[in-house]
Amino acid sequence: MKKAKRVRGQGANSGNGKVVARRKVLKGGLALGLGAVALGSTARAQRRPEVRWTMATSWPAAIHLHHMAEYWAKKVEEMSGGRMVVDVRPSGAIVGAFEVLDAASTGVVQAMHSWSAYWIGRNPATAFFASVPFFFTPLSHLAWVYEGGGLQLWQKIYDDLRLNVKVFPCGITHAEIVAWAHKPLRRLEDWKGLKYRAPGIWGEMLRGLGVAVTTLPAAELYTAMERRVIDATEFNTPYTDQLLRFHEVARFFTGPGMHQPTVLFELVVNKAAWDRLPGDLKVIVEEAARATTLWGLVRDFHASLEALDFFRRRGNQQVTVERQTQWEIYKMAMEFLKKQAEANPTFKQVLDSALTYHRRAAAYEEFMTPIPVREAHRVPPQYRVL
Repeated sequence: MKKAKRVRGQGANSGNGKVVARRKVLKGGLALGLGAVALGSTARAQRRPEVRWTMATSWPAAIHLHHMAEYWAKKVEEMSGGRMVVDVRPSGAIVGAFEVLDAASTGVVQAMHSWSAYWIGRNPATAFFASVPFFFTPLSHLAWVYEGGGLQLWQKIYDDLRLNVKVFPCGITHAEIVAWAHKPLRRLEDWKGLKYRAPGIWGEMLRGLGVAVTTLPAAELYTAMERRVIDATEFNTPYTDQLLRFHEVARFFTGPGMHQPTVLFELVVNKAAWDRLPGDLKVIVEEAARATTLWGLVRDFHASLEALDFFRRRGNQQVTVERQTQWEIYKMAMEFLKKQAEANPTFKQVLDSALTYHRRAAAYEEFMTPIPVREAHRVPPQYRVL
């Protein structure tokens, strides 16, 4: 049999050469592709943010309220893909706890996180966007602010004060412990002569009862209680109070949170800094604040349940203000609000709006919420199955 004539360039060695060549091309292309990816990743890693802000808060770094501000900043950075970064600083790092509003207005910082009732000396109506005794639940408070006209009133007050700022809700908690104290506070007479830390409208109201009210920042409260400079203090919810270690310097913790049944916090942005943001970053700033509000509420609520259990286990004594005393303090509080409204048209406008919404919401909740839901912790024996 004759051997088949080998065609030049078509032999086995030639085919392997093509395969080798093709592999070289593929390897080269892959190397180029990986190199491009690596360069792209490096470029993204080294890319500077388009916007850098500094935020001052009114809080020590260790507590939940400061963590709200940090959570907001984290969400802004994540949602913007790193285009916007916010450096969050605790109270005292740039300005004091009660100086953050002016710092944001004047541009010392681009943003701040605080509690609007600290500004009642400028306009007492600011309390309604933070906490007012016997007003709202967290849900109804947010509904009034977001949907019932509260946010527009809030911004108008700051505009009327000629503050160069834009305000957003940014975090909320449930009712607070009304007092950590060196003695039980059950009846009205227990409060008279008490040296008590209390800010906002609650503090102003209690002066009429003969309470010696003082306002101190959170960072000073542990020492003031330990040295008995004050007899009692309030600050926030069980979770935050646990982080501040009040249980170490006071035997008694008192409820309910008559003074602050809901506690709303604020993100205040310098208006010039806000105006310089592109539209999509403005949306991100606002939506991150909404996300922070939800996270702040549920995180605090869950942790506060555990904090109350912790206080009881370690031997702190739980005290409840007597029912009749609560109504007496309620009446005094409403008389105070009425006098404020008679003297301040803006206060009256905000009070009328808030009180109308609060009463509607309370009636709605009473009608819509089953009694066994409201009283799930004390089901009568004849109906108890689980």
